[in-house]
Amino acid sequence: MTGTQVAKCAVAIGRPLGEMVVFQVLESSLNCSVGEMLLFWGRLTWRKACKNLAGVTFISKTNTLVVRQHLVFPENGVVLQYWSQLATENYHKECDMQLFGPRGEIVIPPRGQEVREQGGCRVFISVAPEARIAIHALNIDLGTEANQTSDSYILIHDMHNMKMVIFHGQQLFYWESAGSQAEIEFSESFQKDHISFQGQYWILK
Repeated sequence: MTGTQVAKCAVAIGRPLGEMVVFQVLESSLNCSVGEMLLFWGRLTWRKACKNLAGVTFISKTNTLVVRQHLVFPENGVVLQYWSQLATENYHKECDMQLFGPRGEIVIPPRGQEVREQGGCRVFISVAPEARIAIHALNIDLGTEANQTSDSYILIHDMHNMKMVIFHGQQLFYWESAGSQAEIEFSESFQKDHISFQGQYWILK
């Protein structure tokens, strides 16, 4: 992240669920006295750093990590090396899903997957650092077992500003994020009452 000629830039790394991202700083010419810094940010990670960075290692704890660099002098910057390794703690369920890329389909229950766990399943969406996310619910089928009185809900976390919004029952919705990562939580009743959901997401500049 050197020679960028811009004050702010970011890089996002994503790996499959069950892994975590590790960054090591190989070189750093940041000027801490004028406010230059790195920000490491993820679902379970938030850290600012500047001083004595060379050789320091940062671990994401989950499968995604965003590194933001703020410069005052464009010729400064850092050189980073990254790799992934198996997570030391189980931070996700078997039925959770991770989606990357500029657009995609959201299907619950996942096609070809039998959900055996109790508790709500989650869908994690990660896109390019400077993009936002639009999510559109296309169909929610309560089925016959739910008897149209299900207490089902869908909870969406905007990981940028940590705000949440909740949608109940068969309420179809359109939602936009403030940042590049979102987490969708489907209530336990989706499994218990065999409720299905179909939606899509895409990026907004």
